[in-house]
Amino acid sequence: MIKAISFDLWNTLFQNISYTNIRKGLIKRLLEKNGFKISNAHLNQVFNNNFNFLNPQFKTTQFRHIYTHTRINNMFNELQVENEIEEIKEINEAFENLMLANPPNLRKGVFDTLKTLSVDYSLAIISDTGITPGKIIREVLKVYNILDFFEATVFSDETGFYKPHPIAFKTALNYLDCSPSNAIHVGDLLDTDIKGAINYQMQTVWIRDTQTKNPGNIAPDYEISEILNVINKLN
Repeated sequence: MIKAISFDLWNTLFQNISYTNIRKGLIKRLLEKNGFKISNAHLNQVFNNNFNFLNPQFKTTQFRHIYTHTRINNMFNELQVENEIEEIKEINEAFENLMLANPPNLRKGVFDTLKTLSVDYSLAIISDTGITPGKIIREVLKVYNILDFFEATVFSDETGFYKPHPIAFKTALNYLDCSPSNAIHVGDLLDTDIKGAINYQMQTVWIRDTQTKNPGNIAPDYEISEILNVINKLN
């Protein structure tokens, strides 16, 4: 019997949004302010090296969360200007706070789905964070009046590990006081959300784009294209 439901965040509850160009602009202005010239091509290269998972298997093999201040320090080390820039802390805060000024939209049906499910089930969020930390994401959840639907919100910058590491799922279910056999996880990524939940003995719902096909090596219990369909699957 399902008693608890956990949700991924990005492309499950939130629509994906990119702050990359804004962040690159912040870096370029900071460098130029300190007398360092950098081409857009070079900036793109060093930014991608430190902020983008160019290898899609990274999170499924390395697991450990990489914090924003570490990425920024590594980037300035690569540029060989780490000892010349005093505003690294300010850049870190600016990177992390961007979401507050321009929050992502909720996916269609999210509010109604959560409101309905929260009546009968304990709900949690289990999310990997890239640059924006959990403390900021919670503030955005408040803006949309959905934070109170969740009894637990678990983010990789707080656990120290990315999905599919079991600690992400274990932490959430411990908060909910629920066994894996009585829980189901909803997410859009097969290699992290679905694989991790299956390995932790949870049931799974894969929310996929209509063009996305399952290559067949990971088998979710259910497949849906709209989050409202979670209600129908549970019924």
